[in-house]
Amino acid sequence: MSTVTASGVSKNKDTGLAAAEAVNAALAKLSGEKPKFGFVFVSPERDLRVALAAACKAAGCAEIIGCTTAGELSELGLVHEGLAVLLVASRTSTARVAFAERLKTDWQGVAHKLSGSVADLRRQLGARDPKHQTTVLLTDGLSGSGERLVTELYDRAQGGAQIVGGAAGDEGKFKVTHVGAGESAASDAAAAMHVFSASPWGVGVNHGLRSTTKQMRVTRAVGNVVFELDGEPAFATYVRHAAARGLELTPANAAPYLIGNELGIHFFERIIRARAPLAVGPDGSLSCAADIPQGSMVSILDGDPHSMVEAARSAALEAKEHLGAGEAAGVLLFDCVCRGMILKDGFDREIDAVRSVFGDVPTAGFLTYGEIARYRGRLDGWHNATAVVVAIPK
Repeated sequence: MSTVTASGVSKNKDTGLAAAEAVNAALAKLSGEKPKFGFVFVSPERDLRVALAAACKAAGCAEIIGCTTAGELSELGLVHEGLAVLLVASRTSTARVAFAERLKTDWQGVAHKLSGSVADLRRQLGARDPKHQTTVLLTDGLSGSGERLVTELYDRAQGGAQIVGGAAGDEGKFKVTHVGAGESAASDAAAAMHVFSASPWGVGVNHGLRSTTKQMRVTRAVGNVVFELDGEPAFATYVRHAAARGLELTPANAAPYLIGNELGIHFFERIIRARAPLAVGPDGSLSCAADIPQGSMVSILDGDPHSMVEAARSAALEAKEHLGAGEAAGVLLFDCVCRGMILKDGFDREIDAVRSVFGDVPTAGFLTYGEIARYRGRLDGWHNATAVVVAIPK
């Protein structure tokens, strides 16, 4: 096989030892193949820089990116306070990592730095340049600039490139998240893994959510901050929505409710995007994970477990279709934290739904504060409340 993958998971309390254990578990499944690149997803209670350094050392590979999460995923299920890795050994793929800080205020500069390594890699490959490019992008989950970064990177990329990934988490605290590459890690940053491959990576997206309110007009918004819905403070709508369910919502206790009941942006009756409110301002505004245009029509969303599991399966089927005639060597799953909140102990049903499509292949990923999937035929690249399935070809 030209490409093989392997996953590993550890809950060892010592972060360095956990990274080494997870990597060694993955290495044992690679049948002696040396990994070319990899991914590390860690609990926010752990030092990401320590985890990355230990993973790079154990794997003998510097091309590794990672982030903190709201839950770590593998084919074995969802864990918390752990560490999950996916290693990729390939004779037909080449990868290069990049890392940049100051995402919140300078996403264009971050895009410039991240995309610069693509040009370096193309020059290195020369005539051996493989046909297909995929960038796996990890961003600070609280910057509010993730969507702008995805758009900027996509505009800079050559035709046919696709971008996938997720926004880092901190187990629902919404205080600080970290991303890293190699032995560097920080908040307010982004990390990219640029992969050139002989076969296309498959990508699929779906959410399975429904509206629970009438549509409302965004009467005042700037960037990712929504000030008013139908002429009143945006948070007031959520206070009423929660009260109808017997809950008293305040700015202090609102975060879990907001992330579990996100805003859907409509095109007529169709929900075209979901956006996660992350914080309440003193004026009743809502700071969201990505921009919501002033004048757009929105509603508050919810999902039942069955439709969400079926959405994950649908995303996997789309990813498999995009592989063409190829088969998957492994799967990356970027799934919104709100889906974990809704499914609770039943979240493993989503992982099982994805695996029902691909079979017994290594899988890794995390619960995110935003999901990334920008590819040919899809104009939007930043998602919330969504499952993004990425199939790595054999």
